[in-house]
Amino acid sequence: MSLVDISSINLIPKLVDEIKSLKSEVLELKQQLKPNYDLSKRAGVMKYLNISDSTVAKYIKEGTFKQGYHYYRELKGSKSIIRFVSGAIEEFKNQRMRK
Repeated sequence: MSLVDISSINLIPKLVDEIKSLKSEVLELKQQLKPNYDLSKRAGVMKYLNISDSTVAKYIKEGTFKQGYHYYRELKGSKSIIRFVSGAIEEFKNQRMRK
């Protein structure tokens, strides 16, 4: 009789996947409790989604980020500033992770 049951070795990959999933959920919950990123600004969105500035611009241009839902434009003097909606950005990340 061995110390390790051979049939339980097959469970290791499943356990690793579940640990990764739980770790991801913990990070999301920490973000909701104490945000590390200002998701109303482009820099925060870039860090949170781990994407570049050009990808954000592409998402806006191609309509992946929808105006009025993911972001809105705010006039400050003669400048048009983009403000992002944090809840919509978090939802976007969750949907992207499920795919």
